[in-house]
Amino acid sequence: MKKKNVPTPDELDFTDVFFKEVSEDVQNDNLKAFWKKYGVQIVAFVAICLTIAVSFETIKHWRDKQNQQWSNAFAYTQLLQQQGNFEDSLKALEQLSRKGNAIYSDLARMETINILFSQNKQEDALKKLEEFISSAHNDKLKNIALMKLASYKADELSSDDLSQLLKPIFDNDNSSWQPEANELIAAVLLREGKNQQAIKIYQDIVGAININDTLRARAQNMLSVLTSSGDKK
Repeated sequence: MKKKNVPTPDELDFTDVFFKEVSEDVQNDNLKAFWKKYGVQIVAFVAICLTIAVSFETIKHWRDKQNQQWSNAFAYTQLLQQQGNFEDSLKALEQLSRKGNAIYSDLARMETINILFSQNKQEDALKKLEEFISSAHNDKLKNIALMKLASYKADELSSDDLSQLLKPIFDNDNSSWQPEANELIAAVLLREGKNQQAIKIYQDIVGAININDTLRARAQNMLSVLTSSGDKK
């Protein structure tokens, strides 16, 4: 029987090298073809990614700088008030309310309202307070403004009107102002002679969780007075 020709080790090495080089050439040709077809898109994509990254950092730095400037501006208005210079403080607050970001604009407007109340300019303060409630950006500050307005108007509003004014607070299940809002309504109910309804509200306040001890104590004191008097109309 005739023997088959078996490749020598040298022939095997040469064959491996040959196929390896051919494979590399094919890969290089494929890479060149791929780059020729998609190279521009790849460069554009990388450039866009780099631009976005740089822009993000630039914008973040700019926002941080702006926030610091607005923070300094608000602190300056406080300093003016400490010096008794309310006129210049009001001017600075007005400028901040127009040019500051949402939170500092709201803070500046609320501070303006507080100054007006402190100067006994109640009519102007209440007008600005109502404007603030309808246009404020920050819900927490809006709720504070609502409670302040309700406190000033409690003497002239009926319990139904007061409840309607405070409706945004009651509609928000997460609002921490609900117990205080209920306390205001209970006080108006007492003025209207609706003691039993007021007692029910005070009982709810006393039995509520996550309220401050001062409010709970006030409600408990009112309950003690109302129930001991025997007047539960």
